[in-house]
Amino acid sequence: MQVQNFRFQPLLCLTVSVVLAQTLFATGCHQNSTKTKSHPPVTVAHPEMRDVTLYQYFTGRVEAIDSVDVRSRVSGYLNKINFKSGSDVRSGDVLFIVDQRPFQAQVDEQSATVDQAKAQQKLAHIQYQRDIGLQQKDPGAIAQVSVDKSTANVGVQDANVLQAQAQLQEAQLNLDYCSVTAPITGVVSRNLVSIGNLITGGSEQATLLTTIVSVDPMYAYFDVDEHTIERIEKSIREGKRPPIESKKIPVELGLSVDKGKYPHKGYVDYTNNQFTSDTGTLQVRGVFSNPKPKDGHRILIAGQFVKIRVPISTGPQLLINANAVGQDIVGPYVVVIDGDQKAHYQYVELGQEIEDMQVINKGLSTTDWVVIDGQHNARPGGVVDMHEQGTSKKNADTAENPSGTSNNSNTSGETGN
Repeated sequence: MQVQNFRFQPLLCLTVSVVLAQTLFATGCHQNSTKTKSHPPVTVAHPEMRDVTLYQYFTGRVEAIDSVDVRSRVSGYLNKINFKSGSDVRSGDVLFIVDQRPFQAQVDEQSATVDQAKAQQKLAHIQYQRDIGLQQKDPGAIAQVSVDKSTANVGVQDANVLQAQAQLQEAQLNLDYCSVTAPITGVVSRNLVSIGNLITGGSEQATLLTTIVSVDPMYAYFDVDEHTIERIEKSIREGKRPPIESKKIPVELGLSVDKGKYPHKGYVDYTNNQFTSDTGTLQVRGVFSNPKPKDGHRILIAGQFVKIRVPISTGPQLLINANAVGQDIVGPYVVVIDGDQKAHYQYVELGQEIEDMQVINKGLSTTDWVVIDGQHNARPGGVVDMHEQGTSKKNADTAENPSGTSNNSNTSGETGN
């Protein structure tokens, strides 16, 4: 019996050792899990005070400074078209040619009439000089009535010459009008009449041949509300902004392809003299350069809808990352973290959004810690593990102070001072 007890003693010791090891392992795991347990993480940042420019935004419509309907001044058959549809033309370029032969014939006819009138004028002057000379030599040799007739005939023939010359000039103008030229520099539309058609000219019912619009610079018209106009006029009276006539009030233009940018710079040169009664707005016009690029067409086209912004004020504004702002039934809010690292909702008054930053008019200060990422982890009243924007979790853990805030507030240029 003593031998049997000696045989099972090592097995018993082994069993006890295994149980003891499992117990110690479980206890250690429990202690480690308790030690490593953490709160939900969030990323925080201070609001920043920066000098920014606030803008007012509008929808505008581009119009050409000059726009002309091209019509002929004479009627006739269209003989030639000298332009390509949609091309650039310069003032004075010949666009259309009307059949010139009838008008050339009129010029030749009136030229002959002028020569005939001059011959009659010359004869009248000769007769007048003869009668005057005879009367002076021998007063009784010629009756006074003959001298008066000679004098009157000179005046008639002089007038006939002037009339014939005027008719010749008119005929020459009609001949010149057979060449329809571009009155302005710009872009021409398509030809609305084909060669060989009879066109009417010189009246309100004259045939429309094409249109031309100027392209550089261009106007952009937009409507501004009364409140904004009053703010701008007040700043002008206070000397903070130049008058409109100085053409120094800046205005910026953007297209849909610019993705929220406003790369085209211009200035305001005109405001209407009265508000529109039905909308309470005032029409304002900006002028923008529209040069032809090396490749492709000009950016601005007449009739195009564009986005307009006008700078209203420049000064310090409180900014926070736009991602930090939420919205509920009460209004816009941000999540702030207090000294005990507890999350709370803070309702704020929003200003304009500038790129990826949001202007805060009321409700925050530069000392507040605002959650900009991980808002879903920050339940109101719950404790969070906060990390300052621009720092790693490890650095944030080692930089914690008793108040629960990070000492590395200047490691990122995006946080406020």
